[in-house]
Amino acid sequence: MKKKILSVLIAILILLLAVGVYFYQAFKPQVATFGITYSGRYAAYLGFDPRQVYMDILTDLKPQKMRLMAYWEDIEPERGKFDFTNMDQMLMEAARYKVDIILVLGHKQPRWPECHQPDWFNGLNPAEQNPAVLNMVKQATEHFKQFSAIKSWQIENEPYFVFGGSCSPVAVDLVQAEIQTVKALDNRPVVITDSGEMGNWERAADLGADQLGVTMYRTVHSDTFGYYQYPLPPLFYRIKAGVFEKLKNKPLVGIELQAEPWFTKGVFGTDLDTQKSLMNAKIFQENVQYARRVGFGDNYLWGVEWWYWMAKTKDDWGMWTTAKDLLAGQ
Repeated sequence: MKKKILSVLIAILILLLAVGVYFYQAFKPQVATFGITYSGRYAAYLGFDPRQVYMDILTDLKPQKMRLMAYWEDIEPERGKFDFTNMDQMLMEAARYKVDIILVLGHKQPRWPECHQPDWFNGLNPAEQNPAVLNMVKQATEHFKQFSAIKSWQIENEPYFVFGGSCSPVAVDLVQAEIQTVKALDNRPVVITDSGEMGNWERAADLGADQLGVTMYRTVHSDTFGYYQYPLPPLFYRIKAGVFEKLKNKPLVGIELQAEPWFTKGVFGTDLDTQKSLMNAKIFQENVQYARRVGFGDNYLWGVEWWYWMAKTKDDWGMWTTAKDLLAGQ
């Protein structure tokens, strides 16, 4: 009996190994290039003029690709009254410096608290909320499509993924309607995003977007284990990408590569030594090498606002300089 059980276990192991090798080979890795995700709202939270930070990024770091967020509370502060002035300026500067932009639209967007809505949205009854989201996406797309710097649109941010309970998942029919709204108005690709580590990439791809962006976090925190590093080798992403390509045949983007500490109490509630132990130039370079071994062509670094804060308030230019060298050398 023991021999039979052992034989079955060996057979299962061989089968799993064969499946893994098959999907590993199915994914064709690319030469990794790197861009930046930038949140003006987060820069303001850290005490800076968002426009000055943005211009310093463009003129000093000189990225070729950026992901920017058109936060709803900024572009429609009063219901039916849109103000695109700030985003227009950013997109014109991006064109001036020849930076390709992913522009994020929707209700759930990067940076805490993830659900970004104007104050007036909270007074709507449930039947009015989804139409308000769709109208915002429609008006924003119609306006921003004039800008050549935009190379693709991202709709919502990790719509299936719940993090911290601050923002509920976005209803499937709403995300699909948002994607269809953008596609009806413009022919540039639409990106949808999902957790790289815990997401069901195939389900996210079924929402109707043209590309899938996945996150890549290395050191995270849980109430049970505290801080820990995901025990996931690049092989994990390679096999998962192979499965995705076989099933969906859509491009993959590394939409958030961790390059700042995973905060549980925010920047101002975390001592500097802890911050530097969680992320520094050495860890940053290790994460970049990890991404290179995975093999996504486009990768967007997460944390430029923190690099700026470290440089300007702590006179620690390690992250900023490392990123500058990376972007210059690619």
